[in-house]
Amino acid sequence: MTQVQVCSSAPERACCLAWSLTRATQARIDAHQLRGLHAEVLSCAELVGAEAIEVGATHGVLVCRKPAGALITTVDTMVRLGQLIIRWACSEEPEVGIRVGVHKGEVHWIELPDQHVRGYFGTAVSMSKHLAEIAPKDCCVHVTSATKQSLRVLERMRFSVSMNLPIGTALTSSYYLEPWEEAKDEEHDEEHGHKNPTVNCVSTMGSVLPTAQKGMTLGSSVSKMSVEEFAEFLEKHGVDPTKFGRGAAKTLANFHREIAVEQRSYLFKTGNELERRMELVRLELVAEDTHGTDKCLMLASEEMDDGRVRTRNQKLAVVVPEGISWQEAVKMKFLNIFGLTEDVQKATLSVEGNDFKEETLASASVPGLQTTYLTHEIRMRVLVGAEPSLKAVGLPGFEPFSTDASGEGAKQSWIWQDVGEKATDSTEALFKLLNDHAINVAEFEAGALNDLVEEVYTAKVSTLMLRGKELQRHLQIIKVWLTADILSVPHVLVHVYKMSKGKRDTKIKDRPISMRLNHGQRWREALAVALSSRLGLNSKSFHDFIEIDEASYCLCEEVEYSRSYPGLKTVYRIHEITCRVSTSATQLGLPTGQDFAISRRMSSAEDDVSVTHFTWKARKDFFGRQGRFQKSLLDVSAADDSKEVDPKRRLLAPAPLGLPANSLQSRGCIVVQELMKSKRTDWKRAKNAAKRIRDKDYTLKEFFDDCVAAFPELALYMGLPGPDGKTPVTSSGRSADDEYQRSVGALFAVYWLMRLNGDGAQSFCFGVDDDWKPLSAACRSPRRSGPERARRGTFLEQTDWKLFEEVMVASGMLIDQGKGVMAHDEERTLAMLVLTAIHDIMKVDQLMPTVAARQKEFCGYKSGEVITDHDVALGYILEHVPDALPSYAGLPQKQKDSVKFTQCNMEYNMGWLVQAESPPGALFRKFKAIITAGKADPRDIAFYFTHWLTDLAGAEPCPQEGCEKFVLKFPQKVLASFLRSFPFVEHLSGKSETKVMEEYLQWRWTTHEPSLGLMPIGSGVVAKLRVIIMAQGNSQPFLDAFDDLFPEDRTVLETELALTGCVGQVYDIDTASVGGGPAFLVYYAPALLQRNHTDAEGVLVVLAEVLRQARSLWPREQGQAAGETVTVLIDALKELSVEAMQQLSPGEIWVLQRVTSKSAQVKKLSVLNDSGQDAIDRSLMRVLSLGSPQGSSGGSTSRTTLLHGEQPVSGLLPVTQEEAEPLVREVAIPSCGRCMPATCCL
Repeated sequence: MTQVQVCSSAPERACCLAWSLTRATQARIDAHQLRGLHAEVLSCAELVGAEAIEVGATHGVLVCRKPAGALITTVDTMVRLGQLIIRWACSEEPEVGIRVGVHKGEVHWIELPDQHVRGYFGTAVSMSKHLAEIAPKDCCVHVTSATKQSLRVLERMRFSVSMNLPIGTALTSSYYLEPWEEAKDEEHDEEHGHKNPTVNCVSTMGSVLPTAQKGMTLGSSVSKMSVEEFAEFLEKHGVDPTKFGRGAAKTLANFHREIAVEQRSYLFKTGNELERRMELVRLELVAEDTHGTDKCLMLASEEMDDGRVRTRNQKLAVVVPEGISWQEAVKMKFLNIFGLTEDVQKATLSVEGNDFKEETLASASVPGLQTTYLTHEIRMRVLVGAEPSLKAVGLPGFEPFSTDASGEGAKQSWIWQDVGEKATDSTEALFKLLNDHAINVAEFEAGALNDLVEEVYTAKVSTLMLRGKELQRHLQIIKVWLTADILSVPHVLVHVYKMSKGKRDTKIKDRPISMRLNHGQRWREALAVALSSRLGLNSKSFHDFIEIDEASYCLCEEVEYSRSYPGLKTVYRIHEITCRVSTSATQLGLPTGQDFAISRRMSSAEDDVSVTHFTWKARKDFFGRQGRFQKSLLDVSAADDSKEVDPKRRLLAPAPLGLPANSLQSRGCIVVQELMKSKRTDWKRAKNAAKRIRDKDYTLKEFFDDCVAAFPELALYMGLPGPDGKTPVTSSGRSADDEYQRSVGALFAVYWLMRLNGDGAQSFCFGVDDDWKPLSAACRSPRRSGPERARRGTFLEQTDWKLFEEVMVASGMLIDQGKGVMAHDEERTLAMLVLTAIHDIMKVDQLMPTVAARQKEFCGYKSGEVITDHDVALGYILEHVPDALPSYAGLPQKQKDSVKFTQCNMEYNMGWLVQAESPPGALFRKFKAIITAGKADPRDIAFYFTHWLTDLAGAEPCPQEGCEKFVLKFPQKVLASFLRSFPFVEHLSGKSETKVMEEYLQWRWTTHEPSLGLMPIGSGVVAKLRVIIMAQGNSQPFLDAFDDLFPEDRTVLETELALTGCVGQVYDIDTASVGGGPAFLVYYAPALLQRNHTDAEGVLVVLAEVLRQARSLWPREQGQAAGETVTVLIDALKELSVEAMQQLSPGEIWVLQRVTSKSAQVKKLSVLNDSGQDAIDRSLMRVLSLGSPQGSSGGSTSRTTLLHGEQPVSGLLPVTQEEAEPLVREVAIPSCGRCMPATCCL
């Protein structure tokens, strides 16, 4: 037998990356896409210098032995490589499901007998494979805690904490990284700027250090250097400038500013070596009181720029700039802070003690430079009898006093304290702890040590922890994304800016609600506190308007380095949660997504009020965005030119009205009636505006002047003072001036839409200049960002303006005379102007009426109650006190009726129609009832829609800027869908709800582009029509998939989607429409289908399963039930692929839970609670079988209790824990992973 020599390697430390395709991807991927994946893996590996050591068709392992650069570790390299591979996979169509694990450890190899190849093993190989296998989700980079700690360049990226590691794994904790999380090159940070500015500073130092020091200072030369020149200077002296801005190191720009501008330290040169020096004086100024007790001057507190007051409790500290003595530095400090001249200082103060300490250390904040700390501990005494000359420092009475530290920052408060009162134990303990871990407190900013003591020991909002040998500051944050569907477009609430004491803080722009957690505080408790403190939501509002999306909870970790605490790494543990907000929350700018502001009193001081402004932005701008797929080690963001734009312009608000003496005596009075009692509408100017609105020579300025002069109601916004005696309070949370600006913006929208044949469209998009002339993309003033100008131009060019014109014609305001000639109805136009002027006046709290005793009840408000809904409040005035508003009172009766119709609560959601999301009952019932009761005609309905359009178009409080709400913040495609749907809704005055819906569905099919051919007939027609409209594109794959469904699923969709929610109404075109109810409104079904357009059949099976289990909870009935609609919320599924829905951790299931008698919600739950007990309420829940769970064997396999032909069983849960046991012993039924298990095509 031949002896085989086996070669092997010594162990080496390296970092491995393992990747593998998900089972679902393995089942469907073709050879072409698989070859593309391998080519991309090799290309990315070559970029970072990694080597493939194990290759399979659907998996592989790569190793990195040397980092890609001097500052980047092997872990940085491989984590980045994982991101690049996943980014490519996510950019593919269809998306490639892939999992990546990265681990650093030992790597060995042996030469395999008779194969002439090496086999690799070791902890790095095995653990990276294990991490890929148990990754918490697809398309993420999975690492251990130890591996994460090895990151350097990428350590500041946000990692999520793995919440549910599989049972049996040796890991106790792990983290995962999303592929599009950016690793920014810090040279492009704002600190550096995209162009390094030249800083020209003239040295003011008159002398140099004592000649006894061997070497020379470099102050005057360094102060004249730009940042780029400073970098070259450091490099010439052996200091690597690229190490700055990495980890705990200061950025190069900050270091340059410290030396050249702030002069907090200086450079000293010995031979060719550089040294950084920091010289500090800690000064104890002592005076003796009348009892013979020594007292020391202490800085008690400091008021920050944002109004916060920080406790200091520290002695006077003086930084000694380069080139002067400590004595001169102290003299300058006393002069600048206390106003004590040099002569006064000589006459009143003497030095009593002087201790000096010098130590040289390596500082993490300035890599490559040794730092010498020169510390003078000085004791100075006020000479006996000199106290009267020192009134500036509170003597002779030892009174507390304040100083405005001109040029040095905030307002400071000082006290005289007995010398015997030492620093707190906490301060001493913290000082020692920091120094023991090589964190030099001398590097901290003034007062930073006391701030750290306060937050660690007093406020307890942070903790200091040791990770390995490194001391870290840990904070916990709650970050809350509030979401709402605004006109069928998902939006999130974010900050705009904050105003405090006249200063505007824009650093919070685009951030969600957030708050620090106190020590031991749970995130749920912190959530309620955050929404209360930030938005003023009390417990009732929280309960009524906020719904927590449990499935969205994520725990993340971010690393930062604070300028206040150099050398101390800060780790943020971020509890991130999404909450849905009811569109009834008017105080949050809903349902139309208006901007709003929240005021908070920060202290008892009258002027200490902070006003935070919020806005709703499209959710797609924050979530689910994929950046450019670029093969680079770092992501470089484009330059932001937002700082070069002009602020939005506002118009001058009207003067306040004269306040009747008795107007505030009782809320029972009609306040608006008293305010308008002596006011008259200037009908001549009002009619002039309505008559000349389309004249070419009638300018916007003339129109504005006519409206302001004509309608006295516009002054009501500023008519009454608020509780503070000054500012009117509005129910929207906005200022009264904002509401006035918005009303004027709506008037301008009417003006522009009536002039689409002239300059209307251009001004609608770009606004007007300060001379009231239409702007264009070429105009230089006002300055606007490039993206903003582009969006305005795109809206102008791509909008079908004919759709706007058709709505105006239908409302009766425009008259189509044929051959492209348009005229207008002056009376109808005047009615719209009056409605626009008065529409929002009831948002001013003091104007809200009280229901009179003789009315007893009005729209749910009882006698004696204040009507807080501004639309209902205006409706009350128009109905019961019509003469209170002179402009409304002077209209013809027909126009009054049209105006009054617009104030009815239609409960109409346009998005439900244009996406075919709702059955006709829930969509149209209230609208139809109001039309029938008021006998409104189609023109009134169009008038309602015209007012809706112009009111929303002017929603931004900057009228001269154009209709920014539509132009900049609203999807054009959605707006066009709304405009095209209006004519169908107008038919409600003469047709049933179901007939209007049917005609709309048919019209969508016949106008579909590309053509779908002849409309289907027979059973399932409505289901198909609704599915292709919900899909919003990709219609043919969904039609094909619908026909390919197994009968059980297809029948569910055909039956449930054809229910109308209207008693006695069925679709004429569909034989499957047979009545009964309740009908189901699957909320977010369009989003679900659009997300899964590449797996049309799979997502239709999911939709069928949701409807199947909903019917199990609400059995079908005839009679009154046919007129009811149940809302089924599937927001937990809407952003998931079908494959992702199937990736469940052990013990997790999807359920449909009945929440109220009219609503249900899909949730992901654990079968057992924390105590090991059954956590499922079987009377209210049904299990959803959505395909193969994670870890099933044999390709795509599913375990289920659903048996073929026994449909109801899939929604039933075992009654006891014992009966649950057979579930884990079920025979595995082969499944393709797409079909329902019982009806799988396999």
